[in-house]
Amino acid sequence: MNVKLVQSIKQMILALPPEEQNWLKAQLVQKSYHSPAQVVDLNSFSGIIQIRQDPLEFQHQIRNEWT
Repeated sequence: MNVKLVQSIKQMILALPPEEQNWLKAQLVQKSYHSPAQVVDLNSFSGIIQIRQDPLEFQHQIRNEWT
């Protein structure tokens, strides 16, 4: 994560009144108890694709599908 972004978020949190800081901290702790970190094995997605066109052209084509 971008260091400047983390610093700006930290500054915004520290600018909150103490009761709002405590509420935010409680929300974060509560969420961490309810949603355990999931470990996903990404090896099943690894591999090589075979394409018959220029890779950059293929990338542009795929990205244009997103919009």
